[in-house]
Amino acid sequence: MKFHEMTDKELNYISAYEENWLKINNKRYNKSIIVLPNEVLSIEKLSSPDVAQLIKEIHKERNLELIIVASKNNIEFTRIAQYKEIISMQIGIEFMKLESGYRTFNITMSELREAALIVALN
Repeated sequence: MKFHEMTDKELNYISAYEENWLKINNKRYNKSIIVLPNEVLSIEKLSSPDVAQLIKEIHKERNLELIIVASKNNIEFTRIAQYKEIISMQIGIEFMKLESGYRTFNITMSELREAALIVALN
């Protein structure tokens, strides 16, 4: 198990993770989610267009600077076409392996930047 201790309890730092789950504020998640600095949203049952629409709504509300798409072995990068609508929004978007995405999201939050982490566990 990987573990990262963060001190700001108001932000959704990823504190521990394994290949098929992650822990945020002592709550364990093993399904696909979107992590925001102060909110976690389930996307397990959403289609790709529904996820894109949700990201649009979040961007209108928060003016996102960065979207990180994290998946096992960076498999979501091979499905880049399903992110076409999000990419067209001109927000920075990065595709990463799970571990790299988690660490990058924590760093981005520590810089107080508006970011969203899409965790594709399925």
